[in-house]
Amino acid sequence: MTTNSFLLAFQRFLPRRGSCKVIYSDNAKTFLKSKKEIEKLSRILSQSMVQNFIAKERIIWKNIIERSPWWGGFYERLVRSVKESLHKILGKALLSFEEMTTILTEIEAVLNLRPLSYVYEENDEPRPLTPMHF
Repeated sequence: MTTNSFLLAFQRFLPRRGSCKVIYSDNAKTFLKSKKEIEKLSRILSQSMVQNFIAKERIIWKNIIERSPWWGGFYERLVRSVKESLHKILGKALLSFEEMTTILTEIEAVLNLRPLSYVYEENDEPRPLTPMHF
């Protein structure tokens, strides 16, 4: 993935999922360069709208410690879940861009329904929180 393709993906992410406060990533060159590009843009651009957005959203980018990939285990497990779902759905099928986008969106929805809090056995108890609630 190039820096440009990541930045474009990040631009698509924000309107779909809303702004985030913290971005966690590993130390891949793409992410490190993207972080520098975003920081450079925030310093260079003098438009009040851009400055207001950056100040208002206060997005912080944190990289895991170098040479410690296990720190990224919480998001790597989600990547594994996406890959397993794709493998089960697709097998060796070839898809168009639209079909692939649709399937990935459906997988995203399913993964975002996973419970983040305790799941009670009784129906009259509170429903568990999921990523979809946020």
